[in-house]
Amino acid sequence: MARLIEIRKLAAVDMVWLGTRIIVAEYACGVVLPLALGVLTLHHAWSDGQPFSLQRLLGWWLIGISANYVPLLLYAVSIARSGSVETEGAPELARASRYGVQQSMILVPLLVVVVALFQEHRKR
Repeated sequence: MARLIEIRKLAAVDMVWLGTRIIVAEYACGVVLPLALGVLTLHHAWSDGQPFSLQRLLGWWLIGISANYVPLLLYAVSIARSGSVETEGAPELARASRYGVQQSMILVPLLVVVVALFQEHRKR
């Protein structure tokens, strides 16, 4: 079984590949846009008055996706500020396909958050 990618390295690989500005902007949009859409969706779902609906589920899913981008954004900003984009990301480019496949974990609400917290805890 393949080892799970490190979230910080995922951000670094993206930054080496596409550029720091683009990735920081992408991750910032990844936080703001799904959050806004999720809140808007939940607002409309609650006006329905139904205790459970797919619209509510979609709203919570979007908020969970937004939360997944928070650690990515924090790592990207940290890497950019430290000037270590090439140092951290370039060695991982050889395994870029692995990062591309596992990047789909962003679609599982809160998974990136949990993995990032676990990896940070393990480092200390």
